[in-house]
Amino acid sequence: MPSSESTINYFFKTLKALHSIKDDLDTEYYDGLAEILDKAMEEVSNHTGKFLHKLDEKKPDNETLKQMITSVPSSLSYRNEDGQLPIQSAVWEDGSVRYVPLLAREGLKYNVGGDDERGGLLSDGVNILQHLALMPGIDDTNRLSLDTTDKSYLQAIIDLRELKLLCKQDVKDHNLLYLACQPNRQLRFDYFLDWDPDLLKMHRFKEDPIIHGICRHPHIEIIDCFKVFLKAALKRYPDELGLLFQKDDGGMTGCECAFAKYGKEETLNAIGEFIPFDNPQSPILHHVSKHAPQFMNDFAKKYSSAAYFRDRQGRTLRQASLASGTKTYQNHAMFFIGMSDEEVREIDPGSDLYPFMVAASVDTSDLSAVYNLLRRNPSLARCNRPRRGRKRKKTRTMCFKSSR
Repeated sequence: MPSSESTINYFFKTLKALHSIKDDLDTEYYDGLAEILDKAMEEVSNHTGKFLHKLDEKKPDNETLKQMITSVPSSLSYRNEDGQLPIQSAVWEDGSVRYVPLLAREGLKYNVGGDDERGGLLSDGVNILQHLALMPGIDDTNRLSLDTTDKSYLQAIIDLRELKLLCKQDVKDHNLLYLACQPNRQLRFDYFLDWDPDLLKMHRFKEDPIIHGICRHPHIEIIDCFKVFLKAALKRYPDELGLLFQKDDGGMTGCECAFAKYGKEETLNAIGEFIPFDNPQSPILHHVSKHAPQFMNDFAKKYSSAAYFRDRQGRTLRQASLASGTKTYQNHAMFFIGMSDEEVREIDPGSDLYPFMVAASVDTSDLSAVYNLLRRNPSLARCNRPRRGRKRKKTRTMCFKSSR
């Protein structure tokens, strides 16, 4: 029985011989040959297409694969039994994902998937860009394998970017940062975040900030996604306490959303991994008082030492609570009654106002609180403006005179 190589050589030798006498051949015979060759090319295309769906198993070198595609470009459009293109099959395994950039580049030449499909990257059924961000699923039984997989998928992303087949806008349009927000995708998450740091705070997933999206629409039910986000957000937004109190359109904070999803104890323990309970080094209770006062008791039990911090404006916790406008005499009478005489007289360092003035100026404009504070020390109503305020006024007056 002849070898495969002998058969192929004989086939091409026969075709070459027949082609050399094509003008002398009977028309019907020649047309029959063309029909046979059409069927043969279709079989060759299908055969090559099936090979392209097995790249994880076959692992050809890039140059050989490129030559195969150049010889049979229609093979790039061969769909398997699941209706997927070769580029879509390649994204499922870390052994074949490295071929995705090559398949996309060649697919772009031959309009694979149709117009605006970017060589098959955005074809129906499997959005390759999204799968590059979210593959694989959680598998804590093989951490080393997951680390290797993360590197493989990251390299494919980097290669696509170098080929200009992946752009910065794609990270936003296809929710790539959100999809990569898992511990087994840490390298990809960091890469997207370095590419566009503003997305951590500004991007919306299904109209939610990312922190809310993680709590409401996670790909896994455990709290790990929340931890990945919080660690990155604390690094980039320390003054906003890692966006814990970023609000959605309905006014719900990310912290409240996490409490609803994971429970208070688990959420607080997760926060404690990055903001230590015994050494918070930040006025976390000031933030809670302003943005989520309903959880003050929960946080105070964990961060009791933070009660004695002052924030960046120099405010004590009580001053920050008063300035936040969340305290009213009607609902928090003991807050005002419990103020010491010194606190009643102390000027708020953030606004240069006495406490009764702060109570009058916040959104609530709480007249009952103003009355209570003034009754404690009526002389404050007859005091001149705070000294720092007078200095600023004097400076403005001097500048005006000098300009004249």
